[in-house]
Amino acid sequence: MDIVWQLRAQSAQFDSQESKLARFILDNLHTSEQATMESLSAQAGVSPDALKNFSKSAGFPNLDDFLHQIRKASRQETSFTDVIRGQQQSLSQQENRVAEAILKDPLFASSATIEQLAGRAEVSAATITRFVRSVGCEDIRDLRMKLARGASSKSTAQAGSIPEIEAITQALSQQSALVNEAIWEQAVFSLRKARTVLLIGGAGESTPLIHEVQLRLTRSGIPIAWIQDENLLHLTLGRLKPDDLLLILAPDAINSNLLSAVHHAIIQQTSVIALCPASIKLAEQARFWLPLPETAIGRRYGILFALDKLEKILDSSKTR
Repeated sequence: MDIVWQLRAQSAQFDSQESKLARFILDNLHTSEQATMESLSAQAGVSPDALKNFSKSAGFPNLDDFLHQIRKASRQETSFTDVIRGQQQSLSQQENRVAEAILKDPLFASSATIEQLAGRAEVSAATITRFVRSVGCEDIRDLRMKLARGASSKSTAQAGSIPEIEAITQALSQQSALVNEAIWEQAVFSLRKARTVLLIGGAGESTPLIHEVQLRLTRSGIPIAWIQDENLLHLTLGRLKPDDLLLILAPDAINSNLLSAVHHAIIQQTSVIALCPASIKLAEQARFWLPLPETAIGRRYGILFALDKLEKILDSSKTR
């Protein structure tokens, strides 16, 4: 039984939680060769019993057969660029231009917006949308994720498949695909035009990284103040103006101080840039959400990745 085909074919019959679990398994096949019930349920955020029930819903006689099929699919999974090559004969002439552009530079395509990819392939944005569906992707984000995952698998294989490096590479690839380049550029524009940027965030293990954010953005010419004292924070929030900006770093959770800051910013029409995982509600409340990976090890590197990206855009904007 082909587990990839089976999970996709059964998707219409799954409830919301089962669909989420199916998507997680399909998106993480390349790291599942050594999957066990405990590791897979922990990574997917479900109980072992939920995983057992899901394997039955998916049509497998028992959990052992389910896990065997996952491991088998992990070993057989091909790069998505191979999938694109295999479908080229069935694509239209314009869609083939997109395919050639992707195959020529998969790394570019793994983070490109529809407009950027259309420009590289010299086709319309509508052609990109048609191509995405023709190769079995839901949208441009899904295409980027699959291309990024292939690049991640290739790089980690070259690095000797060290699990820690593989996990970090995968997390950063997925982080890169979550938000298009235009959002990063808009966030940088807001940083540039702000009268004052107030930096707030978690403490503890995150403190050195917050300090790094302050130092490097200051070096790039951003008027940034890191507010650490709780009393000073409340005093400062009361004086927020529309031309100020809040930069919130929340790698783990959002506490009462951060909630208060967002509340005051909304009242004063102050822009908020949030660096946080998608699972934190702040991602929906901020004007600009800059993603961090969900895994703990990924978040640490993700903060530096995001900072490098902001710095690069800031530096390039100086020369325009």
